[in-house]
Order: sequence, then structure tokens, then C-alpha cells
Amino acid sequence: MNKILPQRFDANEWFLIVSLLCVVVFASLLPRRFPGIVTIVFLSIGFGISMCADFFFAPPPNDFYDVNDSKYYELFEIPFYYLYAPFAYLFVYFFDKWRVQGLFVTLYVLIWSAVGTGFEALAVYFHVFRYKTWRLEYSWVFYLAVQSFYLLLYYIIKKKYHVTKREEGRDWP
Repeated sequence: MNKILPQRFDANEWFLIVSLLCVVVFASLLPRRFPGIVTIVFLSIGFGISMCADFFFAPPPNDFYDVNDSKYYELFEIPFYYLYAPFAYLFVYFFDKWRVQGLFVTLYVLIWSAVGTGFEALAVYFHVFRYKTWRLEYSWVFYLAVQSFYLLLYYIIKKKYHVTKREEGRDWP
């Protein structure tokens, strides 16, 4: 039996393909907001955190859930990780664009955590995730923590970019 390819091409693979296309097209149509290197960093952070979380929570000894059709890693987990990259980018994109400050930062994180949890609920519906001991409430808390971490990185990256930017480098307001 091939463990890399999906056992069958069904709802979870279609959900990943359609979701990835939608979010990539949407993010690509937005006006450029960050310097190229900063965009790559934000995309990489989203990809990396989703992959690390899955490698920690999904396989034994934790084994909280399975991803897709198999208990093994398969080809369609790659688009799954790439799906989180534009979500991370959009999270910081709108945070920067709307210049969220004060108590609205908390509200912003709460709303995006709800969006992330809602999207994950859809993914569960389409069998991208098959929970064993994991519950959607845990995801809510995880998204709160991760998105707070993203904002911490956002502030660090923005400050470092302004300090180390070359004269010909793109401005970031």
C-alpha cells in the first residue's frame, strides 16, 4: 500500500485544494504591504508553526488527531501546511493596515482566533482532521497563543527592519 498518496481522493483533498486556491488568490490580489523579505518571513512563520504543531500533536506519543485519510503522513499534508502561511500573512497584513492599537488588539486576536477555529471546524467537517482526544476548544486556545506570538514577532520584525534596512530598501510605514 502506498503511504504517500491519499487512500482515496475525496472531500478532504478537495477542501484543501479549494481553500488553498481561495486564500492564495485573495492574498495575492491585495496591494503589496510589506517589503518582500518581510512577506517571506511572515509566510514562513505560518508554514513553520503549523508544521511544528502537527508534528507535535498528531503523531504518537501524543496522537491527539490524524490528518487526512491516513495515520501516516501523506502528500496532501503539504498543501495543508501551505494553507496556514497565507492565513498568517493576512493576519499581520490587516493588523498593520488597520493600525490596530490598545484594547482593539485583544479584540483583533479574539476575532482571528474565532476565524481560525471556524476554519478548523470546516476542516473537521471535511475530514481533514480526525480528532481522537483533541477538541475544537483546544484549537481556540492554541490560536490565541499563536496569534499573540505572531504579533510579538510582528513588532520585533518591524523594529529590526527599520534599524537594519538599507537606504534603497522599501519603506514600511
